[in-house]
Amino acid sequence: MSSMCRALAVAGCVAVMAIGSTASASDENGATDQENGVKILEHQLEEGETLGSVALKHRVNVVELKEWNDIECIHELEAKEELEVRFDEEQLNPSAPQPVVHVVRQGDTFQTIARRYGVRTSQVQQWNRNINPRRMQIGQHVMLHIPGSGERPVSWGRANSGRLFNGVSMESSPGLRVRNPARAYGTQRTIDMLQAAGADVQARWPDAPELVVGSLSLRNGGPMRPHRSHQSGRDADLAYYHRGNVELPDFRDMTPERLDAVKNWHFFKTLIATGEVEYIFVDYSLQKVLYEYARSIGYTGEELEEIIQYPRGMGARTGIIRHARGHRNHFHVRFTCGEGDQNCQ
Repeated sequence: MSSMCRALAVAGCVAVMAIGSTASASDENGATDQENGVKILEHQLEEGETLGSVALKHRVNVVELKEWNDIECIHELEAKEELEVRFDEEQLNPSAPQPVVHVVRQGDTFQTIARRYGVRTSQVQQWNRNINPRRMQIGQHVMLHIPGSGERPVSWGRANSGRLFNGVSMESSPGLRVRNPARAYGTQRTIDMLQAAGADVQARWPDAPELVVGSLSLRNGGPMRPHRSHQSGRDADLAYYHRGNVELPDFRDMTPERLDAVKNWHFFKTLIATGEVEYIFVDYSLQKVLYEYARSIGYTGEELEEIIQYPRGMGARTGIIRHARGHRNHFHVRFTCGEGDQNCQ
């Protein structure tokens, strides 16, 4: 955080509000305008909102939201009554992906074409039933329905056997520090939600340390050692918040005594409230302190059944927050398949 931003934060320029509801571009709470194919919405700020919560509400990127409104740091909202939110035409009316046309060249076969575009030979056959693969002619058109052919990021297949098309590189942002950008590609939706949640925590707790962001996916997805998942742009590893606002240089083993239950719970619940999180993998030994904190702020045991695995044992197949081996020094968020993700499972 810059010295000016820290000074603003210390002066008390932080609004606090619990996050629960979500909205889309059509859920307008202000005037709208159109400019160069971009729809502009004026979001009327309510008490306690942060840049992160507004970004999540409208499903936009928090870094772009900051730039649209000429905000130097995320603690300046007390001086504003509204925020400008922008949506381009593709966000408002996503178009169906158009087929890619491959012009047959000498030596081409369905197998070589499939390999070139990263699809299966059986798919090329299915898309071109009117073409005899043994009698292809130079100049002939072969149609291919490639995920992401419209240049939109697409999560394809399973998390442990998938691909990422048009992956977006995640960069450090308010509240988050990316360890290795070459291993931090994801869908735009994945990155937007993580960055919004990180900015929201930092706005509410100005002294909160930056979370270290580890692996998401490789640029084109696929296997990435040592992970079995992280193949389709919907997975992300992040360090835990350490009690006492200790800033960790990298992933470090966490204990229940050192875990900051307040900030970690808020980060988790902020994402879960979007309805777009499939799992958050947390070592079972750390779940008790999260569960007890949630009960202390009013959650009932029944409400927590859908949220967290504890206290039903690490083998229980229930709750979004679940145990997975190897997650004592970091947690792992897996987002659901998004609209437009093809063959996503």
